[in-house]
Amino acid sequence: MKKFWMYAVCTICLMAACTESQHFTTEGLCLVDVASAMENQTELKISDLGNDVCYIPLETTDSCLIGNDPKLLLLDKHIVVYTRKDCFLFNKTNGKFISKVGYGGDSPEAYSDAKPIYNDVEKMLCFKREPNIFQRYDLQGKYQGKMMIPTHPVVPNDFIFTDSFAIGHYNSIGQEFSSRSLVFFNTRGEQKDTLSSLLPVLPEKHIGDVKRFSVRKQGLTNFVLVEFKDDSYSANITDLSFLWKQGSKVRFKEAFIDTIYTLERNRLVPDIAFSTGKWHWGAEARTDSKDNHNRLLMTTVFETNLTLFFQSVREVYSDQPETYNGVYDRKAGTTRMYPEKAGFIDDLNGFMAFCPQTYNSLGEYGMMKSSNEVLIWLEEHPEAVQNKKLSALKKLNEDSNPMVVITVPRE
Repeated sequence: MKKFWMYAVCTICLMAACTESQHFTTEGLCLVDVASAMENQTELKISDLGNDVCYIPLETTDSCLIGNDPKLLLLDKHIVVYTRKDCFLFNKTNGKFISKVGYGGDSPEAYSDAKPIYNDVEKMLCFKREPNIFQRYDLQGKYQGKMMIPTHPVVPNDFIFTDSFAIGHYNSIGQEFSSRSLVFFNTRGEQKDTLSSLLPVLPEKHIGDVKRFSVRKQGLTNFVLVEFKDDSYSANITDLSFLWKQGSKVRFKEAFIDTIYTLERNRLVPDIAFSTGKWHWGAEARTDSKDNHNRLLMTTVFETNLTLFFQSVREVYSDQPETYNGVYDRKAGTTRMYPEKAGFIDDLNGFMAFCPQTYNSLGEYGMMKSSNEVLIWLEEHPEAVQNKKLSALKKLNEDSNPMVVITVPRE
């Protein structure tokens, strides 16, 4: 059996992007004016995201010592922090430790990966157990049984939950049937329906066609870049959710498409379009490295009732790509962008720059900083502790768990 280049990448456990653009009219869509925002870049501020900020040190005990490279998940009433091995629940109001959630291993209740997927319908944290199980835990850390995942043709990568079904998105490099994009299934893992990808597949490539691989992180997005001997490229996106909810609506965005769709019954309806103008990178040219400096790849999207936070990457295939943060204000209809490395200036309380890492259904954005990062910043800004809003920083020491920063949305 032939070994395609896709399988070589799969051996390092990375994901792919499906990719070309679909033609439709923009009439009636919400347009995010990326083109103008790129030409008129403006420094971003926390007040673009909310009218207040909460600074929450997470409780530190022997039961909840957070390991290296932690990630943040923000729920309506809880803070979830997870690493490769552990997952912890904290109270969102005061940072008090609630419970450790599950564990890895081979026992019947164990999971393979401590990264949770939140089921907002059942209020459960779901963890993958290879090859085809979700282990379900409630928000007190108690085990609530398993849910099966369909495995044909492969296991999906992204998931969202509705009252009727779970929905999975296929985004795997090793996937042979990349014409399929979404699968609808029940708790027994029984497939009920599918939707095809918006775009045709890439031309077939073999491992012998590959010149080199490289792995890169830009903003919140991880890439594996493949350069071929014919000077074409492939940018495969990892650790990025292509499915999310906005109120009662299920949203979907495929890589290399500048449009966000709403899932209605068994079809995708265009809803929001990033108007990129001269920066447009049509999916038909996604393997082309020419004129890369004039192209933007839309990546992360956090959608709330009031704002749309997004990231885009310029010159993905170059040695010096640049990531931009962007904010679309729904009420004002304005779009602002600025280089991601600058973050959002804390114009409300004067703390370090805010870098959104997650968000929740309440419209709150969250960021987590290690105690060492905060302490170093305090050494440089000792006057900050005089601000009552920042008084929580005085509780930190070198052995403390991280601190979580949460924006309060405008009313």
